[in-house]
Amino acid sequence: MKAMITRAPLLRDRRTHLALAGIAVVLVLGILFLGAVPASILRGVIVEKLQGASERDVAIGSVTRDSFFSYSPVITVHDLRVAQPRWAGDGDFIRLKSVYARLSVLDVLTGEVQPDRVRIDGLELALIRDENGRSNWDEDETDDRDEDGNGPALTDLDVRQSRFSFTDHKRGLDLAGPITVDSEKGLRAEGKGTFLQTKASLSFTGGAITGIDPDADYPFEMALDSPALNLTAKGKMQGVLNTGLFTASLSAQAPTLKNLDRVIEAGLFGTQPIDLRATVRHEDKDWFVTKLDGSIGRSRLSGNADILKRDGRTKIDATIHATTLDFDDLADDAGLARAAALTRRIGPRVIPNTRINLSKMGPTDGQLDFTIDRLLSRRDTVFRSLKGTLSLDHKLIQISDLVIRLKSGRMTGGVQVDHRSGAPKFSTDLTLRGASISDLIGNGDIVTATMRGRIKLSGSGDTVREALEKADGKAAMVASGGSVRATAAHVLGQNLSGAVGKIIDDPKARVPLRCLVASFDAKNGVLNPAPLAVDTEISIGRGEGRIALDGETISLILRGGAKGKSALRIVDPIKISGTLTAPNVSVAGLGKAEDAEKPSLGDVLKVATKSIGSALGIGSSDKQAEAFQRRPKSLNCDAVIAAAMR
Repeated sequence: MKAMITRAPLLRDRRTHLALAGIAVVLVLGILFLGAVPASILRGVIVEKLQGASERDVAIGSVTRDSFFSYSPVITVHDLRVAQPRWAGDGDFIRLKSVYARLSVLDVLTGEVQPDRVRIDGLELALIRDENGRSNWDEDETDDRDEDGNGPALTDLDVRQSRFSFTDHKRGLDLAGPITVDSEKGLRAEGKGTFLQTKASLSFTGGAITGIDPDADYPFEMALDSPALNLTAKGKMQGVLNTGLFTASLSAQAPTLKNLDRVIEAGLFGTQPIDLRATVRHEDKDWFVTKLDGSIGRSRLSGNADILKRDGRTKIDATIHATTLDFDDLADDAGLARAAALTRRIGPRVIPNTRINLSKMGPTDGQLDFTIDRLLSRRDTVFRSLKGTLSLDHKLIQISDLVIRLKSGRMTGGVQVDHRSGAPKFSTDLTLRGASISDLIGNGDIVTATMRGRIKLSGSGDTVREALEKADGKAAMVASGGSVRATAAHVLGQNLSGAVGKIIDDPKARVPLRCLVASFDAKNGVLNPAPLAVDTEISIGRGEGRIALDGETISLILRGGAKGKSALRIVDPIKISGTLTAPNVSVAGLGKAEDAEKPSLGDVLKVATKSIGSALGIGSSDKQAEAFQRRPKSLNCDAVIAAAMR
């Protein structure tokens, strides 16, 4: 019994030793197997991994290894084909004659492939992007890159006898050509084809790969040459072929800014020809533009911009400084032609037809600080410079701290477009100060005065013009002080004897202007006087009628009375008709305002005949005569002006 007890531990020890030995044998065999994994097994693993990663059909002719036994063999894949996704049509996304790489067998079996050198021969790469921006290389907007945009850390890569094709339906770009990667000389790609239906060529060069840190600066140059766009970029990536993190100097020339936007896809619009330069930094999904400088048409500008992607929205913060700006440069030839055709059809307009529909803005927010030193125009204009801040938040645009310098004086305030629900609603609250009345309405020195004003209107529509054609609110222009040509003041008071006397005695004589008030209430695009009045030292006039913003038509009558004695009354009042761009002022039967300053003898006799008839009771109403005979009271100018400017 004692012997049996003594032998039992020994037996257990033998069994333990045998088990350990078995395990050791298995491990050794496993290790040996790993070192001599048949190429046929590797072929199946590679096909499975590629199909799982791409979700596409993958075919491999054969897989070989350079040695019977090695844990890091050179694996060669022959006749590899990766099919296009179904939406991209027939054909292959990738086709290559052979690719060989040194890699760990264990990494292959576990799916963690990190080759330390790769050689590719006979690559045919077909890149396709549809009109919606979907690409065959990044269908789900995901890839094998790290968060900073890096791909596999390839320190030794050669690509020979290979070609690429790139068809981008959204950009209107179709290119094809050879591509090579030399471990020491770097990447070279040359493509020819079309861009926006014009001949185009593309070149790209990148730095060497062998022997450098995968995260080191990687220099590159790119150039797209086409009549539709000349675009060059030179800079460096922070990592080998790291397109998600780079800085570059860009230069672009094109017939319109919209052509550049076809490449960078920032939502830019059609313009006159551009010549722009900038430094661009790309960090993952964010873009930073500095040292922007160049021209659009005859406009010169500079600036900076930060374009950030957050929570599915784009936020743009920018500063733009233009030494000169012509708003016509912000439309391409097609846009200018459409505007010219519209003008020919409906006539010239004061209210711009600027589109304010924000439905295509998408998830874009941001702020733009702008300064324009000098406004250029192909037409006569009183506007000289412009500055302010534009903010956009969920389809709400606000232009605040707006300062518009005029030929004399300036306009300040803000403008808003709200398209968060329903049709875009346009509203404005602008104040005018220090403007010369002659600069605003012309007519030389008939009236000299400094104007103030307030425009507070709101309406809905897809353009500024559509919105104001249905606008409610108020608009006012006022003046106090200054002077009026004496003859004009007598005509305002419908005083023929006084007007004729000044024409004969002192045609250049002037009288003080107590106040001028042109205040209008707006309802559904129709402006009604509230009030329209002119008060001079010797006369007073009050207006009635309307201004229709739909068509910008004027229909106003200004009736007046003399504050002093008058032998003969001018029967016809002052009539203002026509449009805002071409007003027609008929001065008391003497014709246009400029003609009334130097009336003909026939005109004077005609007016005198009517006046004498009126004095005799011929052709005049009792109401008209009674109004003329009453001595009009002066306006309470301070109170009327204060009410108009509220």
